[in-house]
Amino acid sequence: MNKFLPINNFILLIILSAIWGSAFFAIKISLNGFTPVGVASLRLIIASVFLLFFFYLQNKNFFFTKEIIILLIAVGIIGNFIPFFLISWAEQYIPSSTAGMLMAIGPIITLLMSHFLTKNDRFTFLKFFSIFIGFIGVLFIFNINISKNIITDYNFFDLISKILVILAAFGYMFSNILAYEKLNEIDSFTITTFATTFGAIFSIPFFLIDLYFNNYSYSFNYFSIYSLLYLGIFPTAIAFQFRYYITKTSGPVFLSYVAYLIPAFAVIWGYILLGERIGINSLIGIIMILMGVYLGQNSLVSKISKKYVKN
Repeated sequence: MNKFLPINNFILLIILSAIWGSAFFAIKISLNGFTPVGVASLRLIIASVFLLFFFYLQNKNFFFTKEIIILLIAVGIIGNFIPFFLISWAEQYIPSSTAGMLMAIGPIITLLMSHFLTKNDRFTFLKFFSIFIGFIGVLFIFNINISKNIITDYNFFDLISKILVILAAFGYMFSNILAYEKLNEIDSFTITTFATTFGAIFSIPFFLIDLYFNNYSYSFNYFSIYSLLYLGIFPTAIAFQFRYYITKTSGPVFLSYVAYLIPAFAVIWGYILLGERIGINSLIGIIMILMGVYLGQNSLVSKISKKYVKN
């Protein structure tokens, strides 16, 4: 590793955010042909097949202890299957952009958990300030797109859906910290492959039960199938490789800034794919989000450089 690693990770963070920002749109399309359980399970199955194929081509040698297997299973369930299901269920009742924007709670969750659960990512004023700026930026976008829904629409399913998305964000961030602290000696591709595979295996019984009782809810149209293939390969297999690599090299707090960029890309994708107009407040919000990410990234430059200067 060299001293330019943080810049490389910053670029990867942008790419990861763009891919994950499109996942919510793809989930919405997939729900036209599959149930939430089906979307979550098939997404993981597709991703695991894709990852295992490339893992096999690399001829990797690996030996997992019982403890590592348990941790990979935990990451696969808490960080993959459960969040995928919760977000898919929620998007039955709320817009995909709302689900994407609610993921902005991630950095707040990670900031608090990292202070108590990790040794390196301690709470500092600069980190708090960077998160505060990013959060204000998110509020600018909320005011333009979904603030009226949040304030006035408190029907049961709407409220529960939003809570479930926040719980999904909690699962993502907790699994990041778990991988960062307990699986730091394993390369990111191996973590991604087996956490995804274990998550897929865990999901299969739920998928079969759901298919048996809700077969009438499945309509295998081309658009939903294409969306599932996209979800499995890009926002899951490829994006999760980026996710664990960034977590291992820059820490879970830095990765958590992806939750600020996801709302920005939700606006961008909406403009490109749906022709939605971007207002001045949304542009200001995106700028502030990027400023928050930059400040948070800068606070880690010194630590990362020192860590790898001997390599």
